[in-house]
Amino acid sequence: MPINPDRLKTRLENKALHYLGRYASSEANLRQILKRFAMRKCLPADAETDDTDAFRQILETEIDALITRYRALGYLDDRGFALGRARAMRARGASTRRIIQTLRAKGIDAEVASEIIADGLEANTDPETLSAETAAARIYAQRRRLGQYASPASQAKPNWKDRHLASMMRAGFNYATAKSALFDAD
Repeated sequence: MPINPDRLKTRLENKALHYLGRYASSEANLRQILKRFAMRKCLPADAETDDTDAFRQILETEIDALITRYRALGYLDDRGFALGRARAMRARGASTRRIIQTLRAKGIDAEVASEIIADGLEANTDPETLSAETAAARIYAQRRRLGQYASPASQAKPNWKDRHLASMMRAGFNYATAKSALFDAD
């Protein structure tokens, strides 16, 4: 069965608009979602190797055109997506390292992610108070009930300080920041 490029284009556009209507996305993430969708739903079941190669070429062309058009319309903005995601993660107490890893997994360039951290998140903190990383560590410790925020029953367990410190470090905080957030009084 031959591949109908017009039908593929329509289905890709419908999927992209539906997805972008529900979720914010980076260009790389949308590209990945559209490829998976097309390979699962649009590739004919009886397609041979030559048909599959032709399908992939048409698919790449159509996805590139969609992404270019959506970027021009403002539906896709990697920097805006990264800034929103980073602010939300920071508000939940995510470390800088975790934020950058998450943004990279969503297809955001490492330079853009670093700029977002430097410009967008650090600029929102008051220089007279805690650094953004320390404030995030305290939020994380409070949310997870670690260190000074732990229950007396949790603090009665052997090696509780080491376990809580290890949990903070697995979350991406360095030793000094984790120790400060866990054991220094507000």
